[in-house]
Amino acid sequence: MDSINKEIQVYIVGFDVEKMSPFAKIEKIPSATGPAQMKKIIAILECEGIDIVDYSDDIAIVVSDRGMFTEGNPVFEVITPDDTVLRLAGTLLFAKNTYTAASVDSGELSSAEIRNLAENLTIRVTGVTRD
Repeated sequence: MDSINKEIQVYIVGFDVEKMSPFAKIEKIPSATGPAQMKKIIAILECEGIDIVDYSDDIAIVVSDRGMFTEGNPVFEVITPDDTVLRLAGTLLFAKNTYTAASVDSGELSSAEIRNLAENLTIRVTGVTRD
């Protein structure tokens, strides 16, 4: 399979405010960093731009850059493995930090890493954004 068409798995965590129900799922995004990967991430997060926050040295959280300013988004408190408290709004996408000479790219989470997140992620909904 051509690397341009390859997909990687990432872990999605969110909260459906209308149903008052949390959700978590595995999604596939294009592996190649570029417009196709960004388009898919923006569609998953339902946003126009992104911010990337380190969850750990190995894992990043991708979130809407306007999440805190978009009415109706759930606000999460995430506690990282080093006990840093993150406050993030909107759907969260967890991906592997893949270090290159020029940058840090989004890479695939292994099934074990996703299972570890599902079992050990310290996260809670603290509210909803208002206009």
